[in-house]
Amino acid sequence: MLKDINSFDTIDSFIEHLKKKENVVGIVEYGGRTHSNMDIGGDYDLTVIFDKPISTNFTGVHFHINDIPIDCMLLSIDDFLTDTPSDEFLLCHLNCTILFDRDDTMKNILDKIKKAWKVPEKLSDFEKTNFRFSFQHILDKLEHRLHKNELYSKYFIFSSFDWFLSCYARIMNLELGKPKAHINYIKENDKELFSIITRMYTENNLDVQFEMLKKCSKHMSASIGGPWKKDEALFHIIPDGKINYSEQETVAKLLFQ
Repeated sequence: MLKDINSFDTIDSFIEHLKKKENVVGIVEYGGRTHSNMDIGGDYDLTVIFDKPISTNFTGVHFHINDIPIDCMLLSIDDFLTDTPSDEFLLCHLNCTILFDRDDTMKNILDKIKKAWKVPEKLSDFEKTNFRFSFQHILDKLEHRLHKNELYSKYFIFSSFDWFLSCYARIMNLELGKPKAHINYIKENDKELFSIITRMYTENNLDVQFEMLKKCSKHMSASIGGPWKKDEALFHIIPDGKINYSEQETVAKLLFQ
């Protein structure tokens, strides 16, 4: 364990300290808290961008400033030069706020990734089939062995809902990586779904929890055809592939007739 040696009283003082570092070319913040907010409760998210990579072993550091947890990504210009982000979480920089920018480096980087990393509004065929398959696949894993290991089943239900919520956010074209915002969106725009989710998390009966997960699956995937059906052969589409029913029918006949 590495001891935290920082002695900053405020987030602002930490940021001002970083600005003096010659190899720091930019500082941005994202998330719900701004750098001037020192109220207790919740964490603070920022990214420090260096002119060159500072490690091949880590990409960030967690520490506290006056009891506020700080989640600090440590990236370099190189991390933003790819056509696609190396980690989905880097998409948070599409909606960040610049706090420090040396020679317009951050402005140019953000202009670039907003074009290169922009998530398409329209779902691809790959995403649709992947979501439809996974929604049902998760249910199939639990359907006939729900009570075999009840603690694991409860764990699996709630961990699976995290994936359901991520899929739903993509289907509804919401900003990715913000589950709190996704839940708030559902609360404000889909009362039925919010009621299902609330009951799933407040109900102690495992059978009812599973039934609510099934309802979530159907409701969240309704606009893309619903979960994979038992009487349907669902082909795995490659990321750049398209659904060609004629081609699929030919292969189905080859396999099954």
